Amino acid sequence: MNPTVDSSLPGSATPSAPGSPGEEPEVDVVAELSEMLPCEILSDEELTTLGFDPETATFDDVGVSYDCRYRLPGGESPVMTIQLDWVYSVDQLNLTDYTVEEISVGPLRALRIIEKPASEHCQISMHLSEQAHASVFVDYAGTLEQACAIAEGTAEALEPSLPRSSD
Repeated sequence: MNPTVDSSLPGSATPSAPGSPGEEPEVDVVAELSEMLPCEILSDEELTTLGFDPETATFDDVGVSYDCRYRLPGGESPVMTIQLDWVYSVDQLNLTDYTVEEISVGPLRALRIIEKPASEHCQISMHLSEQAHASVFVDYAGTLEQACAIAEGTAEALEPSLPRSSD
């Protein structure tokens, strides 16, 4: 007897669907990230809620990554930058002159990166794949604590929109 499709008999054949229920298809993080523009990820409302003026967005293509820099209304400090890097993972960053702490941003593994000696600068870099990461930099925030609070809040707002691998 040959098995029939959707038969309840033991050993019956069921047509295989691409991917099992609940299983995410593999994402090409590098391709997706390289097509994203950091100035278009957060909405004007999200940026305003974070305290930044969407009109101050300044885009920069630095070759291996895209950056978008924002300022507070009136051009005041601090400066916040979102960077999308599709060449290096967080594990490939040169962190020799920095203090690094492992944290999580949503489900993503991330690093809180602080200059040595500590200043009013904080960076949160989120692992997206073995070849990609996204970072939020905050400079001139007055204090290290304020810089890290702004960077972490921005990273949390950014995280749901970022592609990531299942590794």
